[in-house]
Amino acid sequence: MASLRELGELEVLRRLAAARRPPTGTVVDSGDDSAVLRGESGRDLVVTTDALIEGRHFLPDWFSPEAVGERLAVANLSDIAAMGAQPRWALLSMGVRPEHDADALVALQRGLAAALARDGAGLVGGNVAGVEGSEWFSLTLIGDSVEGAVWTRRGARPGDHLALSGHPGRAGAGARLARSLGPAAKAAEWRPLLDAWIAPTSRVALAQALGREGGVRAAIDVSDGLGAALELLCQASGVGALIEDDAWPEDAPLELAALGLGMPLSALRLGPSDDYELLLAIEPAARETCRAVAAAAGAPLAFIGRLTDTPGALMLRDARGADRPLEAPGYDQFAGGG
Repeated sequence: MASLRELGELEVLRRLAAARRPPTGTVVDSGDDSAVLRGESGRDLVVTTDALIEGRHFLPDWFSPEAVGERLAVANLSDIAAMGAQPRWALLSMGVRPEHDADALVALQRGLAAALARDGAGLVGGNVAGVEGSEWFSLTLIGDSVEGAVWTRRGARPGDHLALSGHPGRAGAGARLARSLGPAAKAAEWRPLLDAWIAPTSRVALAQALGREGGVRAAIDVSDGLGAALELLCQASGVGALIEDDAWPEDAPLELAALGLGMPLSALRLGPSDDYELLLAIEPAARETCRAVAAAAGAPLAFIGRLTDTPGALMLRDARGADRPLEAPGYDQFAGGG
């Protein structure tokens, strides 16, 4: 084991570069001042970036270096999936303390690269900076799509069905349990929630499969909270939404977490979260086809409501058929808390 200070910047960069395997379309990898990439004719580029900050987005006592890298990859892959695009190339920037173990840094890059490779992407370079205090890791991910075929938040129409991948709320519950219970959160009953937080699943394969079939009119990643994502999609498309409270799939681990945390189940499902899932507006005629595609891809997909012609009106219908406003603020980077 050797620290970054002991090895020096050039040796650290050499080790990181040696561990990379550039993806298809890479003309020049790291070693020059910039990477050179070659896209295909007739395809649009899709670019996103996201960062994880120590103590806020991940807790070192709970995350191995590989897990930090994988989670950073999935955070960015989720944005590419929400556009219905194919991830291709990535740049990794790291702000790390001089005493950081060099092997751990290579392990973080290895975990990130493995997660990217599962969806057909790879690293082509990056940057390392020395910091004091909290460490951070930032990824820029470039994807591509058939020209004019990307999903956006703007294509939804009244009457479209709202579909939701995975189990939003689980990751946020896992993070809350880890912070509130400490080591006791490692009990078996909390494992599905901790797994959702520490090792989230990429939905790129699901998005690719749905894109091939058609029927998705609009999409958004829900990592800042399902309620906030729904509001943003409706604002962009000029529609409203009605969520059916009895349409949620059964989720015993999340129900248990609501009791353990003393929180309403709806607050966990709709509020701030760390779930890299997709909210999709699907044309009614494609509902069953999309359900079958998701099942074939091994991805949970639940239909939780529909869009309405009342712009900005977000409503929740309870089991008795009574409607009330849906209130679910999303995650705010500047409001404090983790």
